[in-house]
Amino acid sequence: MNIDLAARYAKAEALLAHNLRNLVRSPQVQPNWIHDTETFWYRNRTAEGVRFVLVDAEAGTRRPAFDHERLAGALGAVLDEDVDAAKLPFFGIELVDDVVRVVVGEQRIEVSLDSYVATILGPAHASETRSPDGRWSVGVRDHNLYLRDTATDEERQLTTDGAEAYSYGTPPDSSANRVMQENLGFTAPPLVVWSPDSTRFVTHRLDQRDLELMHLVRSAPTDGGRPTAMTYRYAMVGDENVATADFFVFEAETGQATQAKYEPVSMDYLSVIALNHVWWNDDATKAYWLSADRGGRTARLHELDPATGEVTVLVAETSTSNTLHGPQYHDRNVTVLNSGEVLWWSERSGWGHLYRYAPDGTVGTVTSGDWLVRRIVGVDEAARRVVFTAAGREPGSDLSVQELCSVSLDGGEITTITSDGLDHDPRPSRSGRYFVDVTSRVDVPAVSVLRDATGEVVLELERADASALYATGWSPPERVVVKAADGVTDISCAIYRPHDFDPAATYPVLDEIYPGPQVSTTPVRFPLSGGPLTAERHAATFAALGFVVVAVDARGTAMRERTFRNHARLGGDGDFVDDHVAAIRQLARTRPWMDLDRVGIYGHSGGGYASTRCLLQAPGFYKVAVSSAGDHDDRIYHAWWGERFFGLADEFDFDTHANVALADNLEGKLLLAHGGMDDNVTPHLTMRLADALIDANKDFDLFIVPNADHSMFHQQAYWFRRRWDYFVRHLMGQTPPAYRIADIPADPELIAAYTGG
Repeated sequence: MNIDLAARYAKAEALLAHNLRNLVRSPQVQPNWIHDTETFWYRNRTAEGVRFVLVDAEAGTRRPAFDHERLAGALGAVLDEDVDAAKLPFFGIELVDDVVRVVVGEQRIEVSLDSYVATILGPAHASETRSPDGRWSVGVRDHNLYLRDTATDEERQLTTDGAEAYSYGTPPDSSANRVMQENLGFTAPPLVVWSPDSTRFVTHRLDQRDLELMHLVRSAPTDGGRPTAMTYRYAMVGDENVATADFFVFEAETGQATQAKYEPVSMDYLSVIALNHVWWNDDATKAYWLSADRGGRTARLHELDPATGEVTVLVAETSTSNTLHGPQYHDRNVTVLNSGEVLWWSERSGWGHLYRYAPDGTVGTVTSGDWLVRRIVGVDEAARRVVFTAAGREPGSDLSVQELCSVSLDGGEITTITSDGLDHDPRPSRSGRYFVDVTSRVDVPAVSVLRDATGEVVLELERADASALYATGWSPPERVVVKAADGVTDISCAIYRPHDFDPAATYPVLDEIYPGPQVSTTPVRFPLSGGPLTAERHAATFAALGFVVVAVDARGTAMRERTFRNHARLGGDGDFVDDHVAAIRQLARTRPWMDLDRVGIYGHSGGGYASTRCLLQAPGFYKVAVSSAGDHDDRIYHAWWGERFFGLADEFDFDTHANVALADNLEGKLLLAHGGMDDNVTPHLTMRLADALIDANKDFDLFIVPNADHSMFHQQAYWFRRRWDYFVRHLMGQTPPAYRIADIPADPELIAAYTGG
């Protein structure tokens, strides 16, 4: 067959993430709520370029946030360069009275919305965290905090006792993305949570002094010369110590510090501030944080009095597995009401539901049943009703699709707000009186609307235009439900057909895998429409190359009942392999164009582990695997992952869980890839597997990207092309073309998200 592979590579390149964003206009509305108002702005990609829009929810109005042409002219005048109004050189704005403040490069600029005269205020200080009113800015230097008065640019040091591995406002080393920051040239701001009135902030002092060390070597420093070593703190499964944190409140005007009167809390990977698990009440008289013990069995809600440092545990819950606050690890379905009641998400019944804790300790059930509460949207305390999203309430409905509902805080009959079969992704204001609802489905581009607290539509905001995406030959995946390997459990799949699909032909099959348990894999929503985190990233590019691509949410993935998510730790470790094989076989029964003699698999991080596991555990089914950044041996991975999701070192068999245990089984083609400076899933995990494969006298391919971090942003274009080539050569049976993907620039939106710019 005559195949123009170079043309296919070009189509695939057009669908890479940095190009995909140019193919969908108005893909979603991400509201940036202004302080504690019911007003927000958002950034929108339109046919005329990028536009900033201002919405007043109470008035029900939508208008341009400013005159884009005049603003471009004002910036051009003060910067002495041309500025394109369709491509304004910033991603975030700060609207204060009749001015807009933006960061362009290293400078902070203010533009009057009356005269459109621009003034350079001074350095951007992008590595600092600003207060909601913009008056104050907090930074970290030499492990200590300082506070900047943005009106005068004067700064004061707030702490003096910070030291190496004992620093304020920083995350654990294993989640700090230090290498990514070095590679992309930015510094993340400190982890602090400002009070709504900008008078104080809460942060933590992280203690990693007793942690063991991890070591990486930057073999190819950008400035040449000798390789450089990077040493940092890193707790592994079974280590005696993990990081802990003490909480502090600092007053902006005086710098006074108040330490929380509570024992240090475990912080084994991500900071609870980074997880949005620290917040203030409306009048800034109380701060709250969520904590978990090592292994995550017991979760607690803490209330901190910033005036005295007194801490009260409002809720504590212990589980036999791990205790979460929503279907995904990062969720926070916890709300403290003005009445002192706490609305709390729990899987105690086996499904995630809402419970109300009264100040006297009594607990009431708000929702119940064999379905899932996905997210608290808002609470109307006067009406004593909560708006939330739910999945699977109706028999046979898709457990991945959220509908909007409301119910009394005292429980009872549930009111269905939406029942359109679309997934609803709400983005509420701080008060919960209004929220942006972005509705979508894998085959339906997003529609973004503004709703009030009852769920009534106030205003339609945007409708996504995906005509350019469809013009590339892209088609949406088909969602299908099949049975797991046990023949009983329903599991969800998604199938991408190759471009220029011919039902009379046969196609090699690729399995895109991520085993969970903190996220799922199968897409629920249209590209770029937001929604729950999924590991699905590259299926569309492989479909453009001519592969059938399948994604499977096997037992052990998120957004299901507790036993489903915890399947591996409950004795089902490795069953995800059997589920993937069973799912693909079932799909092929009614789709003869799926060639099951040519099945490959790929995945990254946890998917890197899982793709190799599938090749080793089902060698007769999978013929080729490409596994990147895989945690192939969790005994030497960080403690959070193994202990939180599988069990403590003496409770789970991490020896047989490691891929090195199955090295003798390798039969197919395997490409192991890793970033040489991956400070999360360190390259040592891939090297341990390589060592075991060499001991087993097995042939395999190894690809190390010098200087690349866990996300493998460095030399990303080369890495993507090598992965395409591997499957084209070994699964499709074709010779890859001489093709070079254009260099992929550093993502300015990613950097802006980290720095708040």
